[in-house]
Amino acid sequence: MGRCLTKRVFLIQSPILFLHLLLSFSSGAVKRDSSKGVCVSKGGRFAPYESEGKPPKSVGRGSKDLTLCGMFSKRTCCSPAQTNPAFVAVRNLATFGEASQDCLHLFELLECSICNPNVGIQPGPPRICASFCDKVFEACKDAYFASNALTQMIGPCGGNDIICVKTSNWESNGTSFCEAAGFSVQPNDDSRKEPCYGSKASLESVVESRPRVSKKKKTPSKTETLSCFKDLLQWVRVMTTIQKISLGVAFLVAGMFLIRQWNNRSQKQRLAAIQRAARRLGGEANGNSYSAAINRRVVQS
Repeated sequence: MGRCLTKRVFLIQSPILFLHLLLSFSSGAVKRDSSKGVCVSKGGRFAPYESEGKPPKSVGRGSKDLTLCGMFSKRTCCSPAQTNPAFVAVRNLATFGEASQDCLHLFELLECSICNPNVGIQPGPPRICASFCDKVFEACKDAYFASNALTQMIGPCGGNDIICVKTSNWESNGTSFCEAAGFSVQPNDDSRKEPCYGSKASLESVVESRPRVSKKKKTPSKTETLSCFKDLLQWVRVMTTIQKISLGVAFLVAGMFLIRQWNNRSQKQRLAAIQRAARRLGGEANGNSYSAAINRRVVQS
């Protein structure tokens, strides 16, 4: 996505942030093998897995491609049913929540917990390490969140929310923040028997799955354009009906403005052409009159 995302500023792009996360969490965590488990829907505000009862698997391109959390696409229980709401939440946080870059990065990691294969095979809401919740809360305490009347949970302030307040006014610490956002919290560090998301082990898989970019190779501009177009399609796909109508009206107004500008420009060009033709014809007419006058004098003499 490269240049496109300003456009997608809220996507994870900073390897320094990952290094900071890895160094700041417990070093004795152990990865859990998710190959023996099957996907278990999380309940609450999270949509059911389409792969319920099946092992986590790779997600290919096309209609099943993840709109967010692509770092887990090689092995996940997720489909767009899970990533579309996460995409909207992160987009709202970037657009209306007045969040810092650290907050955007960490909150995206939190929302993508549902796509982690180890989380996917655990029963109940995504289990988050308390230390990670603390870091998300600290980074997002000045961002604006709102309460969802249907789920009774808090989430990033959206365009239709009337009451939006800072996270620190909703909750006082990371544990209560994660619980209010629909997650379960594990007080102790990650362990073999009770793994939680946000530990060194769980984040290592995120770092390892990030694509390696060669400095020698440059992405062709045609590929970048195609990537931007795909991002735009994904963005439109998760928009609400009201947002789509607003976008359509905006495009219509912009189109009418451009057409009007083009018509004005065409009229000016036509007028200039007419004036040039008039001057040219006037010059020719004056020249012909001068020649006729000379001819008359010659005849008279």
